[in-house]
Amino acid sequence: MNILFEPIGGALGIGAITRCLAMAQAAAMRGHRVAVLAPDGYPLVDDLAYAGRYTAPFPVRTADDVGRGEADGFTEAMLVRGMGRAEYAEAALAAELRAYRDFAADIVVTEMQPTVPIAAHLAGIPFACTVQSPNLTHFAAPSARPADCRKVADTYGELCERHGLARPPHLEDLLHQRAAVNIAPTAEVLEPALAQLPNTAYVGPVLLPALELAPGAEYSPGAARRILVYLSFGAVTLEEFLPELAAAFPAPHNSVVVAAREADVAGRQVPFTQGHITVARTPGITNLLQRTDLMITRGGQNALMAALLAGVPVIGTPGRSPEPLFNLASLAAHNAAVTLTGRPTAAGLAEAADRLEQRQARRHAAALGS
Repeated sequence: MNILFEPIGGALGIGAITRCLAMAQAAAMRGHRVAVLAPDGYPLVDDLAYAGRYTAPFPVRTADDVGRGEADGFTEAMLVRGMGRAEYAEAALAAELRAYRDFAADIVVTEMQPTVPIAAHLAGIPFACTVQSPNLTHFAAPSARPADCRKVADTYGELCERHGLARPPHLEDLLHQRAAVNIAPTAEVLEPALAQLPNTAYVGPVLLPALELAPGAEYSPGAARRILVYLSFGAVTLEEFLPELAAAFPAPHNSVVVAAREADVAGRQVPFTQGHITVARTPGITNLLQRTDLMITRGGQNALMAALLAGVPVIGTPGRSPEPLFNLASLAAHNAAVTLTGRPTAAGLAEAADRLEQRQARRHAAALGS
């Protein structure tokens, strides 16, 4: 079977990309012919020697949206990624139809690319789509930009009508009501509402082994508590966070590894060690979690799934972003996480760690991940 994988065109992090690549790798291992359709310069995509490569347009974000990652619902998420303009949607659709034809795709698997249902309809092939609860309208708070969101919905509604599809009630319905499979990379106990969608398959964590198991930094020998920090976007920068970490988790009882996506932090080139804190350039998260007692993270789905697989409890620092807030609330309901809203402080971090220990959070995290 020829399977084409298509991550979302305006990805702000790497989770949307790595889930597609992990599924592509698994499909190739089972003897399928695979290819990836993504914008030029997407992280990790061009490392796949076993996959064909097709190029999609990269959406252009407005000056107001550059640096913004938070979105209330799927339509606003498309807005902040620059994917709401008609010219982008038309260009993405044209690139998809070329790739489907040239690759002779039998099915498309996408991470939430909203033009895929239209292209798949025109090409006469099925598609599968990943799904997350925070992207569903009934989970989202009302947008602070309703007029702009209506323009995004109109862009895709009009595109549907021009190509023989009914305008969807909500933009995410275009994907999830038409998908042959809605792929839920989680557990039903954490996101039970996804079972209400048609054709939902709970598949558990979808993680990219080459990235997750990469070698990296090590903890200080003899430390009683080993803490992994992976913030991505969040309420605080790493430069601001390092002094709070040092005060909350002092040596020699604690050893801290910070996974940084940046090449330099606080004016220092990564990797570097500052006392009992090591800052490393994107080490293998799952690899490190096997030797970790506590994780501090923004609350992205991949990081939390990796923590649960390792049985590691979580302190969440999500800022105001709805997706990590939802993800962390799901874990907190099972006593596997504590969420710190606003700017995290040393006192708040230390108190959260104590609360997790009192609740035997490691046991609860291991139960969820089993």
